[in-house]
Amino acid sequence: MKLSKLQKGFTLIELLVVIAVLAVLATGVLVLIDPVDKIAQANDSKVENDVGAIGRAAAAYSVTHQGFYPVALSDLVTAGELRIVPVPPTASYGTAYTVIVSPTGCVAGSTCSSFAVGGPYRSKRYTSVVSSSFFRYEADTGKAPCRIGTFSLACP
Repeated sequence: MKLSKLQKGFTLIELLVVIAVLAVLATGVLVLIDPVDKIAQANDSKVENDVGAIGRAAAAYSVTHQGFYPVALSDLVTAGELRIVPVPPTASYGTAYTVIVSPTGCVAGSTCSSFAVGGPYRSKRYTSVVSSSFFRYEADTGKAPCRIGTFSLACP
Protein backbone atom coordinates (compact mmCIF):
# COMPACT_ATOMS: atom_id res chain seq x y z
CA MET A 1 0.00 0.00 0.00
CA LYS A 2 1.28 3.43 -0.94
CA LEU A 3 0.70 6.18 1.70
CA SER A 4 2.65 8.98 0.09
CA LYS A 5 0.52 12.02 -0.65
CA LEU A 6 1.46 14.86 -2.90
CA GLN A 7 1.29 17.99 -0.75
CA LYS A 8 0.77 21.41 -2.27
CA GLY A 9 1.25 24.82 -0.65
CA PHE A 10 3.59 26.29 1.90
CA THR A 11 4.28 25.18 5.42
CA LEU A 12 3.59 27.47 8.34
CA ILE A 13 7.32 27.98 8.91
CA GLU A 14 7.87 29.06 5.31
CA LEU A 15 5.05 31.60 5.57
CA LEU A 16 6.40 32.98 8.85
CA VAL A 17 9.88 33.36 7.34
CA VAL A 18 8.47 35.28 4.35
CA ILE A 19 6.42 37.54 6.64
CA ALA A 20 9.50 38.22 8.80
CA VAL A 21 11.61 39.10 5.75
CA LEU A 22 8.90 41.47 4.46
CA ALA A 23 8.63 43.11 7.89
CA VAL A 24 12.38 43.73 7.99
CA LEU A 25 12.30 45.22 4.48
CA ALA A 26 9.30 47.44 5.34
CA THR A 27 11.04 48.70 8.47
CA GLY A 28 14.17 49.48 6.48
CA VAL A 29 12.19 51.42 3.89
CA LEU A 30 10.39 53.43 6.60
CA VAL A 31 13.70 54.29 8.25
CA LEU A 32 15.16 55.44 4.93
CA ILE A 33 12.11 57.47 3.94
CA ASP A 34 11.54 59.01 7.40
CA PRO A 35 8.00 60.23 6.74
CA VAL A 36 7.99 62.51 9.80
CA ASP A 37 10.97 64.45 8.44
CA LYS A 38 9.37 64.58 4.97
CA ILE A 39 6.36 66.29 6.55
CA ALA A 40 8.72 68.68 8.38
CA GLN A 41 10.46 69.46 5.06
CA ALA A 42 7.10 70.24 3.46
CA ASN A 43 6.24 72.50 6.41
CA ASP A 44 9.64 74.22 6.06
CA SER A 45 8.78 74.93 2.42
CA LYS A 46 5.53 76.53 3.55
CA VAL A 47 7.48 78.69 6.00
CA GLU A 48 9.81 79.83 3.18
CA ASN A 49 6.87 80.60 0.88
CA ASP A 50 4.93 82.47 3.58
CA VAL A 51 7.92 84.48 4.78
CA GLY A 52 8.85 85.35 1.19
CA ALA A 53 5.28 86.46 0.43
CA ILE A 54 5.19 88.60 3.58
CA GLY A 55 8.57 90.15 2.76
CA ARG A 56 7.54 90.97 -0.81
CA ALA A 57 4.23 92.40 0.44
CA ALA A 58 6.13 94.60 2.92
CA ALA A 59 8.39 95.83 0.13
CA ALA A 60 5.32 96.65 -1.99
CA TYR A 61 3.74 98.39 1.02
CA SER A 62 6.81 100.60 1.38
CA VAL A 63 6.53 101.69 -2.26
CA THR A 64 3.06 103.10 -1.64
CA HIS A 65 3.96 104.55 1.79
CA GLN A 66 6.99 106.74 0.96
CA GLY A 67 9.52 104.02 1.80
CA PHE A 68 8.15 103.19 5.24
CA TYR A 69 7.13 99.72 6.42
CA PRO A 70 4.17 98.28 8.33
CA VAL A 71 4.30 97.54 12.05
CA ALA A 72 2.22 94.35 11.95
CA LEU A 73 1.22 91.75 9.40
CA SER A 74 -2.39 92.89 9.68
CA ASP A 75 -1.31 96.25 8.19
CA LEU A 76 -0.41 94.38 4.99
CA VAL A 77 -3.93 92.95 4.79
CA THR A 78 -5.52 96.34 5.49
CA ALA A 79 -3.40 97.93 2.74
CA GLY A 80 -4.37 95.16 0.29
CA GLU A 81 -0.85 93.76 -0.09
CA LEU A 82 -1.92 90.39 1.39
CA ARG A 83 -5.33 88.73 1.19
CA ILE A 84 -4.88 87.01 4.57
CA VAL A 85 -2.14 86.90 7.18
CA PRO A 86 -0.21 83.65 6.61
CA VAL A 87 0.07 81.38 9.64
CA PRO A 88 2.75 78.79 10.40
CA PRO A 89 1.96 75.21 9.32
CA THR A 90 1.73 73.60 12.78
CA ALA A 91 1.88 74.55 16.44
CA SER A 92 5.55 73.51 16.66
CA TYR A 93 6.35 76.46 14.36
CA GLY A 94 4.65 78.93 16.70
CA THR A 95 1.37 80.77 16.33
CA ALA A 96 2.64 83.57 14.08
CA TYR A 97 5.69 84.54 12.08
CA THR A 98 8.20 86.81 13.82
CA VAL A 99 8.33 90.44 12.66
CA ILE A 100 11.00 92.94 13.65
CA VAL A 101 10.53 96.61 12.78
CA SER A 102 12.65 99.56 13.73
CA PRO A 103 12.91 102.01 15.23
CA THR A 104 11.10 100.63 18.28
CA GLY A 105 7.67 102.22 18.65
CA CYS A 106 7.49 103.32 15.03
CA VAL A 107 4.16 104.05 13.32
CA ALA A 108 3.07 101.95 10.33
CA GLY A 109 3.56 103.68 7.01
CA SER A 110 5.19 106.78 8.42
CA THR A 111 8.21 106.07 10.63
CA CYS A 112 9.16 102.37 10.31
CA SER A 113 12.39 102.30 8.33
CA SER A 114 13.29 98.62 8.74
CA PHE A 115 11.26 95.41 8.36
CA ALA A 116 12.31 91.79 8.78
CA VAL A 117 10.12 88.70 9.00
CA GLY A 118 11.04 85.11 9.72
CA GLY A 119 9.98 81.67 10.78
CA PRO A 120 11.67 78.58 12.21
CA TYR A 121 12.78 75.44 10.42
CA ARG A 122 12.01 72.01 11.90
CA SER A 123 13.34 69.42 9.42
CA LYS A 124 16.60 67.56 9.99
CA ARG A 125 18.04 69.22 6.89
CA TYR A 126 18.41 72.48 8.84
CA THR A 127 18.36 71.45 12.50
CA SER A 128 20.95 68.67 12.36
CA VAL A 129 23.84 71.15 12.44
CA VAL A 130 22.40 73.68 14.90
CA SER A 131 19.59 73.21 17.38
CA SER A 132 17.51 75.98 15.86
CA SER A 133 17.46 77.47 12.41
CA PHE A 134 15.38 80.29 10.94
CA PHE A 135 14.42 81.60 7.53
CA ARG A 136 14.60 85.40 7.46
CA TYR A 137 13.54 87.97 4.87
CA GLU A 138 14.70 91.56 5.20
CA ALA A 139 12.46 93.79 3.10
CA ASP A 140 14.49 96.93 3.73
CA THR A 141 17.97 95.70 2.76
CA GLY A 142 17.17 94.19 -0.61
CA LYS A 143 19.20 91.11 0.34
CA ALA A 144 18.04 87.69 -0.68
CA PRO A 145 16.25 85.68 2.02
CA CYS A 146 18.67 83.78 4.23
CA ARG A 147 18.91 80.88 6.67
CA ILE A 148 20.32 81.84 10.04
CA GLY A 149 20.85 80.17 13.41
CA THR A 150 19.13 82.83 15.51
CA PHE A 151 16.38 85.11 14.24
CA SER A 152 17.93 88.17 15.87
CA LEU A 153 20.94 87.87 13.54
CA ALA A 154 20.84 89.86 10.31
CA CYS A 155 21.24 88.16 6.95
CA PRO A 156 24.88 88.05 5.89
